[in-house]
Amino acid sequence: MIHDVFAAAWLRDVPPAVLERLRTLGKVISFEDRGVVYGIGADQRWLWSVVIGQVRVEVTLNEMEPVLGHIHQTGAWFGESEPLLGVPGLVEMRASGKTSVLRIDYAAYRALANEHPELWEALARLTSMNQLLAMTAANDLALRTGRMRLAAVLLRLGGFRANLQRSATSLTIPASQTEVANLANVSLSKASEELNRFAGTSIVRLEYGRIVILDPQELRRVIDP
Repeated sequence: MIHDVFAAAWLRDVPPAVLERLRTLGKVISFEDRGVVYGIGADQRWLWSVVIGQVRVEVTLNEMEPVLGHIHQTGAWFGESEPLLGVPGLVEMRASGKTSVLRIDYAAYRALANEHPELWEALARLTSMNQLLAMTAANDLALRTGRMRLAAVLLRLGGFRANLQRSATSLTIPASQTEVANLANVSLSKASEELNRFAGTSIVRLEYGRIVILDPQELRRVIDP
């Protein structure tokens, strides 16, 4: 599905005329599955949004190979931290399946924002939304059981939890059981046991390399009975 990324929540107070000027700054780029949108340590001077598909956020821990940290669904914006801080890529962004993303050069955004300061407030809103998403992911690790943490991870990856940007949701999570277990801080054996219980009650369906959410509301009830 093609998403109007300029209908994003962080842009809600931007006047229509300014929004149209911002729209002209965007360029859509397409990637094949696993294509690198930008890498760790790479030049990163753009704001990005997912137009079609999904983008995996992969992070490095203790000099290991990048591991899954999050999945951006269609309509989500990202990439604001690096140009604001003047640093190269802090994470690796990879397409999941055939994906199209829109990018806006930060220098062009800054020039337009200097003319229309409401864009600076909007960018602060985007930064806060992504920060709160990261805080929710960290707070979810304090949930008392592995079953609850797994439910929270699945909901967040699908866009059903902490979705302050109001991006699209997806029932299909392109993540392996190992990746979900790592995010929930649960052993793979325990995660597989709990995920199979979810599958046995038709809350999820387990497929090769991905998990399909069948009943988001039941997953929510796992966290908030």
